[in-house]
Amino acid sequence: VQGFETRGGVHYLQTPGGVVKARAVGIATGGYTSQSLHRELKNRLLPILSNSIVTRKLTDDEIEACGLRTRQVITDTRILRHYYRLLPDNRLQIGSRSAITGRDAPQQKYKDMLVGNMHRKFPALQGVDIDYSWWGWVDVSHDMMPRIHQPDAKETVYYALGYGGNGVMYSAQAGRRLAQWIAGHGQELDLPIFTSKLPYPNVREMVESQAFAPFRRFGQRFLYRWYHLKDEVL
Repeated sequence: VQGFETRGGVHYLQTPGGVVKARAVGIATGGYTSQSLHRELKNRLLPILSNSIVTRKLTDDEIEACGLRTRQVITDTRILRHYYRLLPDNRLQIGSRSAITGRDAPQQKYKDMLVGNMHRKFPALQGVDIDYSWWGWVDVSHDMMPRIHQPDAKETVYYALGYGGNGVMYSAQAGRRLAQWIAGHGQELDLPIFTSKLPYPNVREMVESQAFAPFRRFGQRFLYRWYHLKDEVL
């Protein structure tokens, strides 16, 4: 969607192939949500980069040496956590944070950092080939809570956003609840993630303002360093 405007209660969405008219719009664009997509979303999400790698198919002995007993997604207890899963074809996928900016994301050091962390967790995988690697954006809200919400009761625009890297597990439920909103049954949803908007940037959850938006990447760099110290040293 390249443009979005509402006239007379009808939404007009500009796409490369033409204009789409809609009575209601559900926004579920994750970390790729444009700042200009809708006025209710500007500065309410912080896209951050996540990096992921997948090994070659592991042997039964390698799986046993790693202590992998499930194919469910597992995360560690670090602040800058890693997530990993034994895939159906016996490859191991592991991911974690990546660069601060998209310009830096392709740098080899971020893949190397993730491979090194995999070796720390699973020493038996030293020397195992990496078959796939990629990076991408995930959407984080400024209070680390997702939202499925209709920001303006007078406008049939709804969003399901702010998954904070948990979208694979969360989005199926979010899609169902978003459909409820669009179908006119949102009044039944009374938890805070349904009743409040995505917040603006804030300082210790006390002062919230769009004015902090230009400084978010500086804050992200500081927090990454601080969290690294807490994970590794303190």
